Amino acid sequence: MLNTSRLVSYLTMGLFFISLLSGFIVAFAYHPSLAFQSVQKINFLIPYGLFFRKLHYFSSEAFTLFLLLHVVYELSKQRVKISSSSWNYSILALVLVIILMFSGFVLKADASGKAAAEVTFNLLKETPILSNFLALLKDSSIFYYKFFIWHILFLPIILLYAIYKHTNTLQTRIEFISTALGVTILTLLIFSMPKDIVLGVDVKHLSSPWFFLGAENLLAKSWSPLSVNLFLATPFLFLILYFYTKHKNIIKVLLALWLIVYILISILLK
Repeated sequence: MLNTSRLVSYLTMGLFFISLLSGFIVAFAYHPSLAFQSVQKINFLIPYGLFFRKLHYFSSEAFTLFLLLHVVYELSKQRVKISSSSWNYSILALVLVIILMFSGFVLKADASGKAAAEVTFNLLKETPILSNFLALLKDSSIFYYKFFIWHILFLPIILLYAIYKHTNTLQTRIEFISTALGVTILTLLIFSMPKDIVLGVDVKHLSSPWFFLGAENLLAKSWSPLSVNLFLATPFLFLILYFYTKHKNIIKVLLALWLIVYILISILLK
């Protein structure tokens, strides 16, 4: 009989494969040079295009949440029963998933996606060392081209490698892939994706992805890009330190406090 941690791991992999396959299908209809138009074509002209876009969106959201839950289960153990290399690869996978989610948000190419990209450019530009990575994302000719290449090629390949190094396998059971597909379809029938906002339309507020709201609010309160980046990096530094310290309960408390603070900042600090 599977324990809860193993069950979460299998469902996480199932959701990952659903996200990967649906994203592969949607990518065939996406053109970085006509980004917003191609998204609308997927929505309204291509048969089942909107279904596969929703499938990709909700499976990716669920995959992110289950991956976070997997990390929580690892932290809940009295001691981490994996190698330091495997633990570090799990943290790398978490970082890559967040970047993938963010790049996917940008690639919808509406006003909120473009605004999120511009905020990211400013965060990188105004932060020492990170400014050197700006050229990896910013393209002077086709705005979404590099985001697209990273999203469909480099980031998934690196993520697959990180998952393999963490688990020593990329397999899951077919029943969990089926369960992940069923859960995703049920979710997309109940919930709606964020609406695409046409560029140039006057709106009161452009919303960031849910995991970036806290950073956006801190920037709005005149925090410097460097301080925001350091604040965002804090939980990942805690996770790395967790494996190597004897004071694991202290790290757990600090992670919980950071999470509570970030949620409050995201919800209350406008």
